[in-house]
Amino acid sequence: MSKPTFCVVVPVYRSQATLDRCVQSILSQTVSGGVQCILVDDGGPDDSGALCDAWAARDARVRVIHQQGRGVSSARNAGMQAADSHFLVFLDSDDALRPGALQAALEVQQAHPEDFVLWHYTTRPEDSAPVTTAVESRPRNGLAKLWLDCLLAMPWNKLYRTDWAQQIKFNTQYTLGEDLQFVLDYLALLAVQTPGFCYRVLQSPLTFYDCSRTGTLSTKYHANYCEIWPEHFAKLNAACLTVQCPPADLRQLHRAELTVFAEGVADILRRDPAPLSGIRRDKATAALRSPWLRALLDQMRTERCYSAYYLPCRWRNTQLVYTLAEAKRTNSPLYGKLDWAGYYLLGGRLRRE
Repeated sequence: MSKPTFCVVVPVYRSQATLDRCVQSILSQTVSGGVQCILVDDGGPDDSGALCDAWAARDARVRVIHQQGRGVSSARNAGMQAADSHFLVFLDSDDALRPGALQAALEVQQAHPEDFVLWHYTTRPEDSAPVTTAVESRPRNGLAKLWLDCLLAMPWNKLYRTDWAQQIKFNTQYTLGEDLQFVLDYLALLAVQTPGFCYRVLQSPLTFYDCSRTGTLSTKYHANYCEIWPEHFAKLNAACLTVQCPPADLRQLHRAELTVFAEGVADILRRDPAPLSGIRRDKATAALRSPWLRALLDQMRTERCYSAYYLPCRWRNTQLVYTLAEAKRTNSPLYGKLDWAGYYLLGGRLRRE
């Protein structure tokens, strides 16, 4: 029996309310060569595991792997290693594939066999945008721009060759941002296998992403946030330098990285469980002493790259970092005032663009 064209790997945890929608969106795909679905039940407290088994009982294309509380990265690794297909797609159990998604991705991949296919997504379940094979070509040095366009850091909007993806793993030691590490590892492998590849970005949204999920910075506190993201950014920056991303893209990337880090510092002051404000302030100050942050600020000075967070982080002023982040989070006009104040304090020597 020939192997299917696609395997869609779905980590499942506390997904009782959305799992049927997710699986149905996979099995309803009409695609040349067929589709396999691997559900990896991570042992949640609801009936998700039983729902997985029910799907496998009524559709031979569904396979279930049960494990106990090992986390999403372990679940993806288990599903990926069990896949027996030409291509691999990841999907989260609260998301869904749009009708025609896999066939559109396949047609683009077949038209450009050496390239890396990825696609846009929608956060609106009622989105009626047509699924087409209209594609934008981006060069390898567009890596930073992919991250800035929110297309790089997630694993579920990309088409992987199964045998190549099985040579790497999601790092189970991370609890945040591990998806970016996996994507960068795959791109490094792809560069060895097909050195001349470029990115083919389908313009249609092929995946519905449920942005109401928990686990983002705005909904979940991560005590080691300011330790983890510098590691991810260091790897991303190294990859961007390897492919010689344009200086303008690197400036925007570094500005975005500083924002992510500074907002993590502010989150320590906002939500760290330490009982005393002094302890939270000490933790935030320690984060601002990060060697990675100092190197980033020095690089931004060399690039003449301005950010509203540049001076507050350079001064290690936790209160000012917090005030800026809160103003931005609440859409307060104070953010714009402080932003321009910092720019003029620097005499306009750094670039805002």
